[in-house]
Amino acid sequence: MNELLNFAWSDIISFLFVFVRVGIIFATIPLFSAEMLPRRITAIIAFFLSLVLMPIVPPAVVTMESLDVLSLVVLIVHELLIGLCLGLAVNVIFAGTQIAGQLMGFQMGFAIANVVDPMTGENAPITANVLYLTTFLLFLSFGGHHMLIKALVESYYIIPMEARFPQQSYLLAALAYAAHMFIIAVKVAAPVIGVLLLINIAFAITARAIPQMNVFIMAFPLTIAIGLAFITIVMKLMPNFISSALNAAWAFMKSSMSLF
Repeated sequence: MNELLNFAWSDIISFLFVFVRVGIIFATIPLFSAEMLPRRITAIIAFFLSLVLMPIVPPAVVTMESLDVLSLVVLIVHELLIGLCLGLAVNVIFAGTQIAGQLMGFQMGFAIANVVDPMTGENAPITANVLYLTTFLLFLSFGGHHMLIKALVESYYIIPMEARFPQQSYLLAALAYAAHMFIIAVKVAAPVIGVLLLINIAFAITARAIPQMNVFIMAFPLTIAIGLAFITIVMKLMPNFISSALNAAWAFMKSSMSLF
């Protein structure tokens, strides 16, 4: 039994660390981390993807004699942090578009009629759900899932499976990239927020000039109508937004893995 374990030790320990890295990615990226998808399905997909990746990634150079509890914990944390980095690169895009949808919905008055997002399980305006699903479809159409798998495979050659913690520059790069979700949100929501701000200013001036006019009754339907009209313009611009965001995500994954 011991001879069999020694013979298969390299494959067993390599599969364990590959599964940890792949599993944390599946636990953070959209769809597979959605509330509507059972966790066992996500685990099964991650399991089989780990089996596929095992023959093409460098094996873990860890012997049975050198492995203790502390080394095992450090190795698992090492794989978790790398998986979180790759999952963060994709999740920032979806979080940014969802924030943009919430800003639009708030400006249009949809915040009083929140619905449950089936992907995240959170209450959000309908505009946030629409943008989130649109981003997901564009992510698949632009091959974002292929980009993520390619980055996952390359990560094993740039960051081998060994026991070490990330450098400070890696953590700073991850924090700096996480702030991009607000940049994406502002870029996506800027047309709608800008025009609705001008509409509110115009109604404020009208209310001061003509006090007899009930501005609130007029402003509410007009704000929704103009907001929906400009959301269609945002939808036409979404492919450009998502394409540039995917390029930024790929650049982050390539640069951050070299800093680990």
